[in-house]
Amino acid sequence: MRVLILQAGFNELGVIKELHKMGHYVISIGNQVGLIGQKEVDEYYPVDYSKKEEVLAFVKEHKIDLVCACCNDTAVLTTTYLAEQLQLSGYDTYKNAQLIAHKDLFKKFAIENQILTAPAEAFYKEEEAKKYILKGVSYPIIVKPTDMSGGKGVSRCDTDAEAMVAIEQAFAISREKDIVIEPFIEGTQHGFCTFLHNKKVVACSSNDEYSVVNPYRVEIDTFPAKGIEKYRDILIAQVEKMAEVLNLEDGIFHIQYMEKDGCIYILEAMRRIIGNMYSGPASKSSEFDWDYWQARASIGINCVAVPERLEERGYYAYRAIIPPKNGIVKDVIVDEEVKKYIFDQIQLYEKGHVVTNYLTDTLGILFFQFGSEQEMKKIMLEYFDRIRVEMEVE
Repeated sequence: MRVLILQAGFNELGVIKELHKMGHYVISIGNQVGLIGQKEVDEYYPVDYSKKEEVLAFVKEHKIDLVCACCNDTAVLTTTYLAEQLQLSGYDTYKNAQLIAHKDLFKKFAIENQILTAPAEAFYKEEEAKKYILKGVSYPIIVKPTDMSGGKGVSRCDTDAEAMVAIEQAFAISREKDIVIEPFIEGTQHGFCTFLHNKKVVACSSNDEYSVVNPYRVEIDTFPAKGIEKYRDILIAQVEKMAEVLNLEDGIFHIQYMEKDGCIYILEAMRRIIGNMYSGPASKSSEFDWDYWQARASIGINCVAVPERLEERGYYAYRAIIPPKNGIVKDVIVDEEVKKYIFDQIQLYEKGHVVTNYLTDTLGILFFQFGSEQEMKKIMLEYFDRIRVEMEVE
């Protein structure tokens, strides 16, 4: 069959490979020319996947049979919209995709259904958000656009002045011109990735999340999450409750959560390929082939033979290589004592690559395997500076 994947970057490589192994002819679109995954698909066209009607016309013109989202929440919205228009089965409803992808709608749903989360206020006009601040709030707070991922437009605020600037920035970057304001939770941040089959969790992978260069973008994940034995059953129950209420289809349901003083706060959820090639260490830790099963679920194929994998083994991690500043990339240096733990890597840059926004640029991903949790924490955190990006300022 002819499958359309909405963008073909490095995060989509695993799913593209699995689609080809299934015998599908894979076509990709997207407005970023030159992405690494474009070399792996059968055809590529420069079409903006956020423009649903244009993509629908493209699908009809190119006789597409099935559609597959990429590692982007907007792509999930377009995919579910296309599925409804084309009457494809096995996809979430467009309404549910909006509810999960948009932070204001997800928070409202979570609170109404007694999901473990923190309170939040949604605003659809800049002046209303500023009035809310001036009435008096308890700092620190966090301001987020409702419809962006990767930490774009997110700010922590400790004063009214900072909040005013953050509100303006969040509204400016939001596609829908909506934001949320939440209390900033001083805790540890984690990920919990599950695979749903018949609205039940059949596989899971957990991780601790760390941000060093950009405080609102995950750069390091270590597997499994610390203390997951205490929280796994609680998290699974929360995921299954949401899946039941929303009548979700098979596939990934990934949540980010904070832990503070023994309490869990679910921040947001995703129904898509997870960023930073998460499936690499996750597949090793959980002994579950995330790319294969997500490829099937993404195009509506029944996952009846999916294995159950609810335990995690070993210690794994990834690190996204983020430049420290804008400029020209000279090289990425990895100390020898760190190299021995790397089991795989992907390079996304060439020497001379020009970085114009270091907060969002990724030069590569390194994947690690360790013998113990202590060894993992030492290499990934204490030895953080032993992986260095050498830059030449323009």
